[in-house]
Order: sequence, then C-alpha cells, then structure tokens
Amino acid sequence: MMLFSTPRTNVYLLTNEVAEGFQRFIIDNRDYFSPYEPLRNEGFFALESVRERIAVSGKAFEERKGLSIVFTLKGDNKILGNANFTNVVYGVFQACYLGFSIDRACQGKGLMQEVLKAAIQFVHNEYQLHRIMANHLPDNFRSAKTLAALGFVKEGYAESYLKINGKWQDHVLNALVLPES
Repeated sequence: MMLFSTPRTNVYLLTNEVAEGFQRFIIDNRDYFSPYEPLRNEGFFALESVRERIAVSGKAFEERKGLSIVFTLKGDNKILGNANFTNVVYGVFQACYLGFSIDRACQGKGLMQEVLKAAIQFVHNEYQLHRIMANHLPDNFRSAKTLAALGFVKEGYAESYLKINGKWQDHVLNALVLPES
C-alpha cells in the first residue's frame, strides 16, 4: 500500500506484499548493516522470519503504535531503504522512536533525508506526535548528518545503551520536537 511519494521515491507501508523485496534488501545489505545492528542469526534472514516481523509491525500499525515503511525509486520495485517509527506513546508524552536504513549503493544521494522529511510530516499529521527520538552510534556520521539536516538536536549521550553487533555500545541521543497540530 503506497502511503505517499517524494520527488524521487514512492513510499509504502511494509506489508507481506513486499516481503520478498524486503528480504532481498536486508540480505543484500547484511554485511553493511551488521556494525549498526544487533547480532543476527541465519533465521533472521529467512522469508518466514521476515513475514513474522512484518505481521508484528502490521499489528502495531493497526493499533497506531508504530509505522514501518519501505521505499523505492519512482518507476522501480526494488526496495532501497526502510524506516520505522516505533514505541509510539500518547497522552502527555506523544512521542516515538525512529530507526532507518538505506541500501549501501544509495548512500550520499539525499534519498534517506528526502524520504524521512516526508515520513516525519506524515507521522506528525497522522499521529499528532510532539517528539521523535532517534539515536545512533557515536561513529555513525552519516546518520548524525541526516538527523541534523532534518532538525534533530543532540540531547545527550548514553553509555552502554544498546547491544549492537554483540557488544554494549554508547549512543548519541537526538530528538526532533514537532510544532503543535
């Protein structure tokens, strides 16, 4: 299901319709993503496992607790990246977390920033959130640059924050405060 477009991309809800393309995306970028993700066993890359994770994200979408998207270039079906808005909290907090990744071959072309700019506006309109938080490893300069370009502000530094690639690693904490709707 297409959610929106940007000048160069089409952005879709992550559903079973694109499961095989999403599986290909994570397999093709497995080595590139590994320094930035938890350790992954072989089962993680199996189509059945991909479909199970898509089902979980679909339930979160239905419950308005999360949004997982993928994107392609216009006129193409190959998935080039994804973004996840997770752990949506309402009430006095009205916030979520953002995670994102892009195909190694597409780095440095501004595609991730283009998609995230539109996705943040979509989330703001649809979920009426006030804050989006996104954290990254201190040496992940590309993510830091993308977040800064989108208006995220560094709010702190968390030691031994997440177990990434088999080790507890520090993270830079960032947030984007959105205007009231």
